[in-house]
Amino acid sequence: MTDHATHAAELVVRAMLGQDPTPKAIVRALADSGLLRTTPARVFRAGYDTEGLGLYATRKAARQLCEQSAAVERPGARMAWAPVEDADPDGIEHLTADGALTDYCVVPLPVLRTAGEIR
Repeated sequence: MTDHATHAAELVVRAMLGQDPTPKAIVRALADSGLLRTTPARVFRAGYDTEGLGLYATRKAARQLCEQSAAVERPGARMAWAPVEDADPDGIEHLTADGALTDYCVVPLPVLRTAGEIR
């Protein structure tokens, strides 16, 4: 942590000690101030057929890339997302255009924190 970041963190902690000194509140204040980096539990891979088009922090961003790409191929088509498995609405999704499946998909991927971590 740089001297500036350390000083900023100290100011946040001091302010929180006068308001809500619980560890949870201090961590939340550090995160809200951008001084605490957290790893997302998962990222979303936008894909076309078997080709990866990029990794995104949100499902919405991954969907947008797929929709923009599909709109070039099928201008004016009505786009919708369909889960691969109805029982898992948070799982893999395929983009449909005018009711027909396209080769675009969004796949949630867990983010591993260590090289040896197995999920």
